[in-house]
Amino acid sequence: MVLLTDEKQAEFIVLGKGIGYGKKPNEEISVNEKDCQFFIPVTHNKSKQIIELLNSIPPEIFELTHEVIVLAKKELAIELNDSLYFILADHLNFAIERYRENLVLTNRLLWEMKNFYEREYLVGVACLKLINARLHIHLPEDEAVNIAFHIVNAQASDEVDRDSARIAKLIGEIVNLVVYSLQQPLDKKSIHYTRFITHIRFFAERFFSDTMIEGNDNLYTTVHNQCKEEAIANKIKMFLQNKYKKEISDEELAFLTIHINRLNRS
Repeated sequence: MVLLTDEKQAEFIVLGKGIGYGKKPNEEISVNEKDCQFFIPVTHNKSKQIIELLNSIPPEIFELTHEVIVLAKKELAIELNDSLYFILADHLNFAIERYRENLVLTNRLLWEMKNFYEREYLVGVACLKLINARLHIHLPEDEAVNIAFHIVNAQASDEVDRDSARIAKLIGEIVNLVVYSLQQPLDKKSIHYTRFITHIRFFAERFFSDTMIEGNDNLYTTVHNQCKEEAIANKIKMFLQNKYKKEISDEELAFLTIHINRLNRS
C-alpha cells in the first residue's frame, strides 16, 4: 500500500501486490491500474491520518474490505463514497477484535433494516458470509446490519446534505465538551482522534435520525465498572438531554466512553 501524488499534486491511496516495492519516498513509480486492488483519491490534509489508520489494520482485513465493497457495488448497481474503504475496514477490524474477545453486540435495528433497507441488508448478509468464510470465524447476523448501515451511509443523498450542518455543529459541541473535560488538547494527528471523530459523526447521524444503537447490557456494565471516562460520556448525555430534549441509550453511552478512553490514553 502506498500514497501517491500525481502531476496535479492530487493524492491517492493505492493497494496492490508489489506496488512501491523497493521504492523510496518521493521517487517516481509507474502504476498499472490492472495491478491495483483499488485506487482512492484522498484529501491532502487527511492523508497522514488515513495512512496511520491503514497501518493499524492488518492488510488482509483491508483487502477483504475491498472485496466486500466490490460485491456491494455490483449487487446494488450503485457508486459508494470512497471514505467507505476506511470506515468499513476500521469497523470490521474492531468487530473481529470483539469477536475474538467473546464480546457480542446485539443490534436492535435488525427488523428495521430487513424491512426498510432490504436490498442493502441482503448485501450485508452476503458480505458477512464472505467475511466469515475467508477468516474462518462466525460473526453474528447483527454484523450484516452494521455492514448494511455503512453501505447506506456511503450513498450520497440530498437528505444527508441537508443534515450536514447540524451534524457538523453537534460534532463540534461534543469535541469541545471532551476537550474541556479532559483539560488537555487533543492530538488531531493521532489514530484515536480519527476514530473518535468518525464515531461521533455516525453517532450524530443516528441521533438526529432516531436510530440509536441499543441492546447490549454487557458492554455497558463492563464500561461502567472499568472506565472513568464514563463521567465525560454522561456529561455529553446530559448536554444532549438539555439542548435537544432527547435521550441516548446505554450502549451509545458505552461506545462514547470507549472512544474517549482511547483518546485519553493516546
